[in-house]
Amino acid sequence: MKTMKKTRVLERFIGVLFILATLTYGIGNQMIVAGLKHNSLTSGQILGMGLELLNSAIVIGIGVLMFQVLKNYDKSVIKGYVVSRIIEGFLLAVGAISILWITESNLSSIMKFKDLCFSLAMLSLGAYSLRFFWYLLQNHIAPKWMMMLGIFGYLTLCIYAVQFTIFGEASMLLFIPGGVFELFFPIYLILKGYRASHK
Repeated sequence: MKTMKKTRVLERFIGVLFILATLTYGIGNQMIVAGLKHNSLTSGQILGMGLELLNSAIVIGIGVLMFQVLKNYDKSVIKGYVVSRIIEGFLLAVGAISILWITESNLSSIMKFKDLCFSLAMLSLGAYSLRFFWYLLQNHIAPKWMMMLGIFGYLTLCIYAVQFTIFGEASMLLFIPGGVFELFFPIYLILKGYRASHK
C-alpha cells in the first residue's frame, strides 16, 4: 500500500513537471527572442536563459522519476528514456547558455546555433519516445488511444527535427500532435496514473 501511494505521488509529480517544462521553455524562449531588438544582452534575456536552464533540469527530472515509477518493467527500455531526456536537457542547456556570447555582429549565427540545439534535443526526445511509448502501449500501462497519440506526436516531432536540421526550417504545425499529447498525458498522470500503479 505504501509503495502504491509513493508511486501515485511520483506520477502526479511527473505530470506537474511535464506542464512546468512546457511553461519554462516557452516563456524563457519568448523572453530571449523579445530581447533580440537590443544590441546587448538584456536582463530579460538572462531571466529567459534561467528559465530554459530550469527546463533542462525539469526534463531530466522527468526521465529519472519515470524510471522510479516503471523500474519493475524492462529496465533497458526505461533507462533508454532517461538517457534520451539527459541528452535533451544537455542540448537545451547548451542552446540556452549560448546567448551569453550574443553580439550585434553574431546575433543571427548564435540564434541559428540555439535553434539547432533545440532541434537536436527534440530529435533525441522524439526518436526514443517512439520506442518508449510503444513499449508502454504493448504492456497496457496506459490507455491505448493516449499512447497512440503520443507515438504520433513524437513521430511528427522527429519529422520536424530532421527537416529543421537538414533544411534550417520546418513547419510549426508538426508540433501540434505532440503538444496535444503533452497536454492530456500529464493531466492523466495527475488524475489517474499508470495502470501498473493500481495492480
